[in-house]
Amino acid sequence: MTRIKKSRTTGPIGSRHKPAAEARQTRERPVETKKKGAGLKSGSRNAPQQEKPQHSGQANKDPRHGSKKPIALHGNETEQQLLQQMADFKPKAQLAKVKIAPLAPEQELAALEQDEKLLALVERVENGEILTGKDAKYFNSKTARHAELLTLLGLDDAEVSDETEQHDEELDPLAQFERTDWRKDLLGE
Repeated sequence: MTRIKKSRTTGPIGSRHKPAAEARQTRERPVETKKKGAGLKSGSRNAPQQEKPQHSGQANKDPRHGSKKPIALHGNETEQQLLQQMADFKPKAQLAKVKIAPLAPEQELAALEQDEKLLALVERVENGEILTGKDAKYFNSKTARHAELLTLLGLDDAEVSDETEQHDEELDPLAQFERTDWRKDLLGE
């Protein structure tokens, strides 16, 4: 800690306390003013009312209650008429669903082959992934439609693939080698 030198100045260290009697005389008291009323006194609702001079034509009203207007439990006739008018109201403009013109089979086939979502799903299936839910439903419906379009247009893959396999086997010597029956050759039959 820092050392503080003592100073030689003298003087009162603190102010002296006045005696209680002297302090009471010098203390100022706040001027008392009447508080502004913030409303009726508490419990005024239950207090007995003061009689006011009655005017001829007014009945005694109890201020504790709200409106005395009767409320209809069933709908008024006017409300029922309005509801019936609303039921009879028909809009002038008729809304109809838009009918999509069917595409030519060639165009529909081209659109299916360009469908990015379907191509992504086909890639997932080729990778061995099993589709579920909406993806599987979409994949099945689109591939079924693709097969229908191919048969409709005469581009069936089964016939084409059989022809190409036979042609490929004739040209492929390894396929011929696998087809040969070595027993017949060895036994001489």
